[in-house]
Amino acid sequence: MESCAEVTGNIGRATMNDAEWGYFVDDTVGEEAFDAWKSHMTNGMIETLFMGESWEKGPWIVPNRFPPNCKADPHAHNFDTIYVVTKGTLTFNDGTGWYKPGDVRWVRANTMYGPEEAGPEGCEFVLVSSGPIDVQWEGGDTYDRPTI
Repeated sequence: MESCAEVTGNIGRATMNDAEWGYFVDDTVGEEAFDAWKSHMTNGMIETLFMGESWEKGPWIVPNRFPPNCKADPHAHNFDTIYVVTKGTLTFNDGTGWYKPGDVRWVRANTMYGPEEAGPEGCEFVLVSSGPIDVQWEGGDTYDRPTI
């Protein structure tokens, strides 16, 4: 997952429309690691983009695209995160209800939530993190994104 941003000095520009979507983890990390990642998904794989300058420098802007009815197991992240829903619907199965386009959710670092679940039309949201996030799956597996 490489940045889709064009960076000029201290200014960056990126678009979700023409970028090549990928996965937060991909098969270049090895088949075993990729299969372990997939085991935390139901009804498809979540696609992502990275829109910052670099994984080391940030900013950490990571749009997510969930297929219809896709679920991601309960997890946490090591930095505060903000979610801005742009298409479809999404629930975190935590009593906060279904989120729709225009809704914003934020979660403090290391707060376990989920499973995240897209509605029947799928869901897209922009995730903004206060640092280079990892994914801490409930039960102990943690995936740290390698340097991009």
